[in-house]
Amino acid sequence: MKNIKVLVNEYHYKKNPKGLLFLPLGFLAIFYSFVITLKNFLYEIKILKEKKVKPFVICVGNLTTGGVGKTPIVCEIANYIANKLNKKTAIISRGYGAKLNNKNVNVIKDYKKTYFSNGTICGDEALMCANNTKNCIILTCKDRQKASNFAYNNYGIEVIILDDGFSNRKIKKDFSILVIDSKKQFGNGYLLPLGPLREPLAQAKRADYLIITNKNHIKKDETKEKIARKLQTKKITTCNFTEDYFYNIKNKMQIIPSNQRAIAFCAIGQPKQFYEYLKNHFDIVFTKTFEDHHAYTQNDIDYLIKKAKENSANIIITTQKDEVKIAPFIKDVCFLSLKLKSEFSGMEVFWAIEKEIKDEIK
Repeated sequence: MKNIKVLVNEYHYKKNPKGLLFLPLGFLAIFYSFVITLKNFLYEIKILKEKKVKPFVICVGNLTTGGVGKTPIVCEIANYIANKLNKKTAIISRGYGAKLNNKNVNVIKDYKKTYFSNGTICGDEALMCANNTKNCIILTCKDRQKASNFAYNNYGIEVIILDDGFSNRKIKKDFSILVIDSKKQFGNGYLLPLGPLREPLAQAKRADYLIITNKNHIKKDETKEKIARKLQTKKITTCNFTEDYFYNIKNKMQIIPSNQRAIAFCAIGQPKQFYEYLKNHFDIVFTKTFEDHHAYTQNDIDYLIKKAKENSANIIITTQKDEVKIAPFIKDVCFLSLKLKSEFSGMEVFWAIEKEIKDEIK
């Protein structure tokens, strides 16, 4: 039985949403549209003001709910700035779904060590950033301004990267990037909760650059041009997520797939794309989707092991985002994770960021 969040997410990406949900969700979407439009208008006429912090602030966000591939892009940008430009860099995640109190500033990783090994405690996205960056500070906090000031005062941070936060206008961004999934794009085109849009498409004008993520090798140039026309921008590039390798979560050994029977599970925003990709390498006989940012328990893992046995499967596969939350619970069963690599169509977005940083940080 699918939970309500999974069902609503599927509804958001139907081409022509109908049924009993349409009227009540449509009414709420009208109210939401009024609130978000009023908020943006008040910022535009300076009644509400964005607050500037000392570090240079980059925001990597999206217009829709659900996973579009922000966090891997955040890691790529952070590594570029910290290791190519030699700037003191921090990533700030909201810490959604974590057990840590995100009203406080939580240090997930500093220059000395990573302080957490369980994504359920500190947040899956934050731990992913910690595991995939070098020479970067990783913090979680709901208040981005508070976290930015903490990073500056305690570590002398020069550049802040916000993992999500495009709709949060309390902190002034110096460079904003919107990430858009090439397949899902804008779903049914409606605002929350009727559709997946957090903001009207017209607000894309606030972004300095768009990145189109591509997971299924569709005609990316055609999609890129279509989105560029729709959002009226020329500052747009693509990022392909391609398979790097599968590996055993317990011992980190790489596995070469050969169409073995397997089950798969995840708790991400766009699970169908993950399952479809796995079918190219494994005989997937069962899938289980948990709600986004699900906090796994031993009972969840025992359930998955039971389902694997019932389906005569010796392999259980998940994502790196889920891996950081299940590692403490797995034992001798073969749990695999899929490592992806990011391939940008060009370096333009990195050069644009570099130029802005050099102009700002003299």
